[in-house]
Amino acid sequence: MSDHLKFITTHPPFQVRILSKLDLIRRELRTILASEGVDPYGDYRLEDMLEEVLGLMDDYLDWEPSDADLTGEPPMTMTEMHAGAWKQHLAMHS
Repeated sequence: MSDHLKFITTHPPFQVRILSKLDLIRRELRTILASEGVDPYGDYRLEDMLEEVLGLMDDYLDWEPSDADLTGEPPMTMTEMHAGAWKQHLAMHS
């Protein structure tokens, strides 16, 4: 176990944000894969699964919003959803 994770687990009042915890876990998984690899007598698919998980963690933790994400159309409000459903309801019963 790395010194980072030892510190967090041995100092309970220490406050760490969830993204920081995920980043520490990601670093720990990379260290394990780099130093030890996978057990040759274990399931051979484990390394592939861990690399896939690390890829997903990289995508999530390193995501930067693009201009399209920031300037796109805002989500539909409840009023707009209700108005559309009411129009559909009236059309079905007329």
